[in-house]
Amino acid sequence: MGAPVEDEYAVRLEGRAVLLEPARKRYYRLVLELADSRWEERLRQQLPLLREVVATHAEVDTLLAYALRRAEAEAWPTGNPTVRGLYEVRSLRDQLVREVARKLGRSALEPLGRLMIALEDWLLTIPRVVPPQQRWSVALEVLPDSLPALREAAEFGDVLAALFAQPMLLTGRIPFSGAQREELRLWWPRGEASLASVWNRLSGVDPQGGLVQDLRKQATRPPRQPPRNGPERLLHAEYWFQEARSRLARLVQTRVAPLVPEPAESLEVLWWLFEREYAPHVRLLSSERLEDARAGLIELAYELWDAQRSDIPEEERWSPSRWRRLEEQAWRADESRRSGPDGKRVREALRELIQRHGIGTNALRGWWDSPRLVELVQQARELVR
Repeated sequence: MGAPVEDEYAVRLEGRAVLLEPARKRYYRLVLELADSRWEERLRQQLPLLREVVATHAEVDTLLAYALRRAEAEAWPTGNPTVRGLYEVRSLRDQLVREVARKLGRSALEPLGRLMIALEDWLLTIPRVVPPQQRWSVALEVLPDSLPALREAAEFGDVLAALFAQPMLLTGRIPFSGAQREELRLWWPRGEASLASVWNRLSGVDPQGGLVQDLRKQATRPPRQPPRNGPERLLHAEYWFQEARSRLARLVQTRVAPLVPEPAESLEVLWWLFEREYAPHVRLLSSERLEDARAGLIELAYELWDAQRSDIPEEERWSPSRWRRLEEQAWRADESRRSGPDGKRVREALRELIQRHGIGTNALRGWWDSPRLVELVQQARELVR
């Protein structure tokens, strides 16, 4: 017998015709599954098939575009098996795109690969009952390393681990270089948003909350080894985020005591402190979360702390420029009559300063108390000077 005759149209495709039959089978299986009433449950068991489509669709699309263009230009016979296979794969591919787009409420003009990635993500995050013994395996499934939010959260965790792995002195100079302060300031909102996105993803999968509760409990323990998978990257990032937030909150509280910053304003105060500690002229600006008088009160509390810290030169302690700043800040803080408990605490700090420097002198004989911060600052200046 002679050698089998090769299909001349398969030959014209230069060996790429072998892509057609596997693609036809993949597309056909997915079209059938999407037509089933339990399509979500069934496809969740076939995620490798979806990933095969994502991995191969670009090569198949390139072949279809090239081959069908030639087939139409050169009038290839539709009865030929290779040509028939080309049209069948295109038809199944187009049907698959339409079905996936319809199921997900997306445009059928989107590329097949993007739709399949969206379909996998949809299938992974379907709300379900997650038994305790399956929580870790579900977390592994729902948090693949390819997840963009997880990758960004993991990078954020690495940045924080590098900055906060060593003990931090709260009362000395802020223990970061200019580059580290800028890095932290740029990373914080992005990293916090990424972590929130990942936790929300897990919450959506397990509405009963056991999965998130379990992982958050694990995230309170220091990581013992470098993370190796998605859930471990989340735990690593969350641990260092909480550690960094706790230390930074204590750093802020130390510098503005006896005032107690609100959680919503702590970050703004922190970023200001990063600049203020090295540039005394920098002001704490008002914002949606921080009224102008409140900003002045915070500045005043910090200035009093800074003047009495033990690690600054004596000539910087009560310099004329500091008194000018204190008076400006007091005027600013006095603009509001609703300073509340924090205003009382700062006034008390000024009264203690006046009394401490007036003990043993005749200066206190003419001292009078005042509800206005600026008048207390002026009296303190006379006594300290």
